[in-house]
Amino acid sequence: MRKARLITLVVVVVAVAIAATLSLAAPTQYQFTGAVTEFDAKAKTVKVDKGGDVWEFSTDGLKDLKLKKGDKVTVYYTMIARKIESK
Repeated sequence: MRKARLITLVVVVVAVAIAATLSLAAPTQYQFTGAVTEFDAKAKTVKVDKGGDVWEFSTDGLKDLKLKKGDKVTVYYTMIARKIESK
């Protein structure tokens, strides 16, 4: 009886640890749909306008992008902080 409780406790702890690890491993993904206002293949950037709000995205790591001004695109992205300073 005591051994069964110990095994159950270990299984629960392992399951919680796995769930916590998986939730930290995958940042939330967002999407942004709009029209391309500028695409610079050399600088690896694209600017997308959605209702007057222009966002600039890095295209570093994406291959074979053939975009032109006016193309409607959906950008799938994550937010990653590179540095945070306390003020």
